[in-house]
Amino acid sequence: MKISKLAIVFSAVSVLAFPLNVSANEISDSFTVKGDVNADGEFNVADVIALQKWLLNDETALKDWKAGDFSDDDKLNVSDLCMMKSRLINNKPQNNIHVTNVEELFTALRNARAGDIIEVESGIYDYTTYQGANKFDTSAEGTEYAPITLKAVDPDNPPVLTGNNTANGYVLHITGDYWIVENICFTNSQKGIVLDNSNNTIIRNCEVYNTGSEAIAVRDGSSYCTIEKCSIHDTGKNSPGYGEGVYIGSAKSTTGFDYKCDYNTVKDCVFKNVTAEHIDVKEYTTGTEICGCTFYGDGMTGENYAGSFIDIKGNNVNVHHNTGYRNENKKIVSAFELHEQVEGWGYHCTFTDNILYMNQPYGAEDTSRRMYVVDGWYSDFSVKNNQVDYGNGLVPADSWEFYNSDYVTYLD
Repeated sequence: MKISKLAIVFSAVSVLAFPLNVSANEISDSFTVKGDVNADGEFNVADVIALQKWLLNDETALKDWKAGDFSDDDKLNVSDLCMMKSRLINNKPQNNIHVTNVEELFTALRNARAGDIIEVESGIYDYTTYQGANKFDTSAEGTEYAPITLKAVDPDNPPVLTGNNTANGYVLHITGDYWIVENICFTNSQKGIVLDNSNNTIIRNCEVYNTGSEAIAVRDGSSYCTIEKCSIHDTGKNSPGYGEGVYIGSAKSTTGFDYKCDYNTVKDCVFKNVTAEHIDVKEYTTGTEICGCTFYGDGMTGENYAGSFIDIKGNNVNVHHNTGYRNENKKIVSAFELHEQVEGWGYHCTFTDNILYMNQPYGAEDTSRRMYVVDGWYSDFSVKNNQVDYGNGLVPADSWEFYNSDYVTYLD
């Protein structure tokens, strides 16, 4: 009986479409994995069966309807079912690769294919011990539905990927799309993790520390990447003025890079003993989001004009729900700064729901300079629900005295 009904559904594909107006008990708005309509964390045959049953209206509930909307038209119909089946058939099978030494790690990284999961045992992995290498590197490409994953076998005892000094090299250099890197430590090199022309890559639950300059660089056309729940500390061991925690894009003075590094996200990360800005968003970048992060200002040196937790030269940056502790560091002169390094860049940013402990209302070295929440100079930007403590408890930062610009919009 169900077969005949399904045949009827397929014959009506050109006209049949179920609008997504069912009850909240039947369909959820949460999005996880494309095709995973039953929201169990995997896209497989069970999802195809669930969508088929739903199309036949047999009271099957879809927990994540959006995951099944392959045509992105806010409707579920047989066309979506056909695309789901095609996607499932064409997905590459998962290949788990177990790594226990440096040679195996190099081989796994360089020969990775879409869908591979590279699982690294606990231990020390020094890239300098492998054929004179100056980094772990890969140009392998994942896909949206089959990313390449590099992860720890034991997240409670993560592997440590390392160089042997902070003057040279990168610990990990990725130049392919759709990577997931999680639960791994990166240390003892000039840079920790560098993404070049790597789109839709996720760095999650990693520790990056003891670097000669910046910890994580997202550059050369890398967009839609996420740095999430990472611990970033002890940067700038060789070049304090270039010891950023996260560096997005490239300065206009550099050559050979694609400057457009757009819609990258830094979320729920903790920054400690970072010698330059904790996050530096460069000119020509658009749509960076920075949220849920915690900044400890103790280590900032003030070299190369570093004087704030976040320095922004890009456009449309959204900074929200972060917490900053100046910790009486006299080199920090404001929580956030905007600069127009290139004409037309450094505009239209938003700062909401941030909590800043700045210790005092004026600078420690320049006692006439206000300790602004946002030092925007020339720029237009929007603010809402920010709070600041100048030594006497948190107060709402809801008026001109907290923002250095004539072009501030106070959002409702």
